Amino acid sequence: MECKDVGYRACKAAPLLDARIAKWAMLTLACFAFACVIRGGGQPTTSAISPGSNGGGAGAAGAAGPGGATSGGSTGLPVPSGAGIPRPSGTPGNITVLDWAGFTSAVSYTFDDTNSSQISNYAALNALGVRMTFYLITSKATEFNSPVWTQALRDGHEIGSHTRSHRRPGTAADVDAGDLDLRNKFGITVYTMAAPFGDPSYIALAAPRYLINRGVNDGNILPNGNTDPFNVNCFVPAAGAAASAFNNAIDAGRTAGAWKTVLVHGFTGGSDSAYQPVAIGEFTASVNHAKSLGDVWIDTVLNVAAYWRAQKMFSAIAPTTSGNSRTWTWTLPAHFPPGKVLRVRVDGGTLTQPGGRTLTWDDHGYYEVALDAGSVTLSP
Repeated sequence: MECKDVGYRACKAAPLLDARIAKWAMLTLACFAFACVIRGGGQPTTSAISPGSNGGGAGAAGAAGPGGATSGGSTGLPVPSGAGIPRPSGTPGNITVLDWAGFTSAVSYTFDDTNSSQISNYAALNALGVRMTFYLITSKATEFNSPVWTQALRDGHEIGSHTRSHRRPGTAADVDAGDLDLRNKFGITVYTMAAPFGDPSYIALAAPRYLINRGVNDGNILPNGNTDPFNVNCFVPAAGAAASAFNNAIDAGRTAGAWKTVLVHGFTGGSDSAYQPVAIGEFTASVNHAKSLGDVWIDTVLNVAAYWRAQKMFSAIAPTTSGNSRTWTWTLPAHFPPGKVLRVRVDGGTLTQPGGRTLTWDDHGYYEVALDAGSVTLSP
């Protein structure tokens, strides 16, 4: 008896089975095979990545607890140190958003140019246990087609756009082509980009397309500050920079209570000559320094930027009053990712959201307000 169909094993075993059992086995195996074909959809590079996921969840990189904190829960945010804080029981009022999700400051490590030395050093980067953002030039065919980027997504890192051709000045066609390449290859929504050369032409191009555009001018990004979300500041170390140079930038941001983005184009070695390369050992030493501080939120540009932009939005809301209750209602910024929260404190009272959901106090010192809900109400 020759068996060539998807039920090969059941077919070979048929002489030993009751006819009805053999038929059931054949149908079951065929069903499984059919389901796999439907899910695969001819896109093997995206089969293990949730549709639209991109650096926003708690992948393997998030498991270590960014900033030395414990791992995040279902919201994907890390949990700051310290617990046992009692639920506020005073007069209802004074809703306050915690800066940087309850941490002192924030850091996002970013990598531009789809550089070969990023690929060869990916294992060392991922072993640091913090989520990072990789901005890819999609026309670099050899590097762009590396399986490392699919693995990076699975590990919880973010993939962002550095356009298809890295032009100066930028063009809408080139920005859109790069975005399309990323969506087609990885099956993701791209929320942030990095301007090639930091060229100012990308400010206007990014605004209608993305949540954030990272520039190259150094500076601190403050909670509720005036930083342009489409020209976000960035620390770019000199070629061969020592860990101490990175540490000084991180420490300055921490002192200011700011978000600092860091740009590394690549590491010494590699086949495509990274701009201003640094030694991988110096970089990893600095990330470990940032982690050791214990109160610095280290995460993707997307995760920190979403919190930062939502806090600015919320702080500008004038609540409406009905009886003894006050309600804050909002519309999220364009290109805002789903599933995000803000952490807030109040003097007292009960917080609820649509659907009759009463918010639960976390004894690390906050309530988590679901941003997709569109409003929150504070009542006695």
